[in-house]
Amino acid sequence: MQRRDLENEEWMNLKTAAEYLNVSYKTLMTFRAKGLEVAEIGRIRRVSKSALDEFMKQNSF
Repeated sequence: MQRRDLENEEWMNLKTAAEYLNVSYKTLMTFRAKGLEVAEIGRIRRVSKSALDEFMKQNSF
């Protein structure tokens, strides 16, 4: 998915969320351990674009 397409997605799977943030999947899992909110229903995990943006804003210096 191109960056422009990601801008329009509100809910993303974790692989797409990592692409949106331009980080590895492993780094995204580290963010999750540090408090990134991920919705999980059964085996389906999604993260909202607003949660990603807010997490990055709160953890930036």
